Amino acid sequence: MHPTDLFPLLMPVVLTICGALVVLGSEPFLQRAAKHAWLPWIAAVFLVAAGVAQVFASPGHVHGLFAMDTARMWLCGAIIASTLCALAGLQQTLGRDDYAGGEPYALTLFAAAGAMLMAMSNDSLALFLALEMTSLAVYALVGLRRHRRDSNEGLFKYFIMGAVFSAIFLYGAALTYGATGFTRFGHVAIAGRADLFMFGQLLIIIGLLFKIGAVPFHFWSPDAYTGAPVAITGFMGAVVKVGGFAALGAIWLNLVSVSGGVSVSGVLGLDAAVTVSAVAKGSLRNYQLILMLLGLLSVVLGNFSALKQTSVRRMIAFSSVAHAGYMLLAFAVPSTGDTLSLGGLWFYLVGYAIATAGAMSAIAAMSGADDANDTLSGLSGQGRATPFYGLTLTVFLASFAGFPPTAGFLGKFLVFTDLVAKGWWMVAVFAMIMAVIGAAYYLRLVIALWASPGKERPATGPTTMGYWTIAAAAAATIVLISLPGALYRTPTAPAADKISMSAPTP
Repeated sequence: MHPTDLFPLLMPVVLTICGALVVLGSEPFLQRAAKHAWLPWIAAVFLVAAGVAQVFASPGHVHGLFAMDTARMWLCGAIIASTLCALAGLQQTLGRDDYAGGEPYALTLFAAAGAMLMAMSNDSLALFLALEMTSLAVYALVGLRRHRRDSNEGLFKYFIMGAVFSAIFLYGAALTYGATGFTRFGHVAIAGRADLFMFGQLLIIIGLLFKIGAVPFHFWSPDAYTGAPVAITGFMGAVVKVGGFAALGAIWLNLVSVSGGVSVSGVLGLDAAVTVSAVAKGSLRNYQLILMLLGLLSVVLGNFSALKQTSVRRMIAFSSVAHAGYMLLAFAVPSTGDTLSLGGLWFYLVGYAIATAGAMSAIAAMSGADDANDTLSGLSGQGRATPFYGLTLTVFLASFAGFPPTAGFLGKFLVFTDLVAKGWWMVAVFAMIMAVIGAAYYLRLVIALWASPGKERPATGPTTMGYWTIAAAAAATIVLISLPGALYRTPTAPAADKISMSAPTP
């Protein structure tokens, strides 16, 4: 890639970081009420500019550290859209609670920039820096309500476990470097160091499994999601999960490629169709079985735990564990055929992220001061009190449950049919059964919104930003079902398409 092309490729991230800095610089000069009136709009302007820049970003890479391709463009776009929804929810929450500072808006942009860099990463050290940029900002956002015990408890658990798993990730990166001599993905181990390489890759994967909240690394999720403001809960469930799965997908595709003993000859796009050799199937058999087992455990534990929750934040926390399980199943290596593509996963992830951020922003507006009414009883009848939030939230919940004509339905359909095509039809059937069971707790919330008698409290209409962002997210949740070809293709690409970008000379 020519150096003059670096700027447009990184422009969305640069604009997002600039927005965060402008928000930080403006915050001390505004009165308390003005902070929540102006800072979200300043942040939104920079995010919209980042979205426009993302549309015009062309495929390429930055010296093998960060890469851009079609799938990454969509994933970064989902991060930007989810962050806009989170800003709208934060504006309503912090303004209603008369929060003294405006730094949460800047922290949200910093976390979004880090998540975009995670999605673009093609190097273990670049990924670690992006991961920490996201994590440090999210830690502060989880602990915004310092006067509340559940907020402090959630922050403590998330921070301590995050530090441990960051160390595990970094140790895995060090072992991989020792085994290959490179920090960039896609290099074969030096002779005699294959076991060291595989162990290093396993540690990196474990570090990312923590970030996406998969079993058994999910224990932080319910407490952190409950301790954070509702809008931040949606932001975590959307943006952090997109960054984590994008990074995990990049590592897995490269690992599948090099397990046959041949280094990747270019920077591998997330939308690539990768040839799976017989050698790779043998060497990765245990790893893929572990991922599939963790995926199934996440689906079971997440769905059954969510069934008994009355707090919406805890329900969404366990729901996110279940959705992480569905997405992990997409990493299965085909037992029949010789090509692996993760296009169905990326479509699922984009639809899930937008629906999560939109849903939690709507719930944030209905949950009252300090989010005290984010329970099934607290939200009882609020769909009738505020029809806009009730209707949009119903759309998002339908997408979570996998009802047509939403993106969630098509996402599950693509992942399950992909499992069948790979020869894992029994896993697909089991996952479908669990999806039907999981729809029950979403229906409980819909019934509470519309059918149950509501508490008498004044209905608050949507803010201007909330109206446009949540409405756009609800529309996207439905419109995306007509655009599967943008992210998904059947894994039959010719060899010339398998490496989408040339690599720099080592």
